[in-house]
Amino acid sequence: MKKDARHLVLAIVAVCAVLTLAFVLAAPGTAGEESAATVRTITDMDNRTVTIPSEVRTVVITCCGGAAQELAALGVGDRVVAQPQQCTTERLYTVVPGYRTTPDVGSFDNANVEEILKLNPDIVIGSYYAETGNARIEAAGIPVVRVLTGRAGVEELKQEFRMLGQVFGREERAERLVAYWDETLARIEAKIADLPEGERKRVYYMMSTPLKTEGHSAWGNDMIRAAGGINVAGGIDQKVIRGGYEISAEELVRWDPEVIYVASNMKDYSSPAGAFVANPQFATVTAVRDGAVYPCPVGTFWWDRPAPESPLGILWLAQKLYPDRFADVDLADETKKFFREFYDYDLTDQEVESILHPTPI
Repeated sequence: MKKDARHLVLAIVAVCAVLTLAFVLAAPGTAGEESAATVRTITDMDNRTVTIPSEVRTVVITCCGGAAQELAALGVGDRVVAQPQQCTTERLYTVVPGYRTTPDVGSFDNANVEEILKLNPDIVIGSYYAETGNARIEAAGIPVVRVLTGRAGVEELKQEFRMLGQVFGREERAERLVAYWDETLARIEAKIADLPEGERKRVYYMMSTPLKTEGHSAWGNDMIRAAGGINVAGGIDQKVIRGGYEISAEELVRWDPEVIYVASNMKDYSSPAGAFVANPQFATVTAVRDGAVYPCPVGTFWWDRPAPESPLGILWLAQKLYPDRFADVDLADETKKFFREFYDYDLTDQEVESILHPTPI
């Protein structure tokens, strides 16, 4: 009799266990929902819906165009476990020392998927036009968040700041950066708004060689317009051309710009400005004759390109175009404030000088 009672108790316990397990599996908060809670979706700059971890702790960058600088400005540079060394500057290494030692796993369509897998990042940030490289990374199971890498205008870049802020949980800092852009550009516009079109300075943007420039629908054009100038190459539709447009020497002489600003865009900050000014072929150009050929500053990124610091570049150019209207602007102080607020870094006077007046190293 005792044996039968014991069997009955065991049977009851077994049934209860089965029912309890079934209840747990069917109840809210099950394993399926927990899995869903570990991921979320965002819309990247290629207008794609990308599923990423709820918390992004590690990221590989496979593009240039200011992506590493954007993460530094959002305060998440320490989450970068690999990034291309070709698109960094010494100043960026100063602000984010870890960038100097992170491995380079290739870039754009030449990204090394095997090396990326070894690092096991939560996500990869890639260029929207590196279709082949991005597809190979995604096929390996790693989500790729696409960014515009130098192909953005002001509004697109602000949208990109917000998108990356969402990816890394730094929405407030991204909004602060956008607010800085809005405030700085509005301040510049207020100083030049009453300038008639006919009194605005004619400007030429010189890229890596004297006869390479950017036309309409490119950042160079946006920068000149925001600074209150007129792009002498503005009649060229840059949408159909990547990486600048080659003009003839005769075109440049005919355009006769009053101001030329020059990219210091090589890794060693070298610039074509000196050779250009010394070439007698361009001696009649007003900017050359008036000594108005200026190398563009270089911070953590080149100020003539779209990146977090770009408003400083526009402010610098506006001051070169209209020094009387911007006489009250202390660009060194503006630069220090930006670095302190967005890079958490206090520049020395010597460091500011090297940013505003880059020289080959």
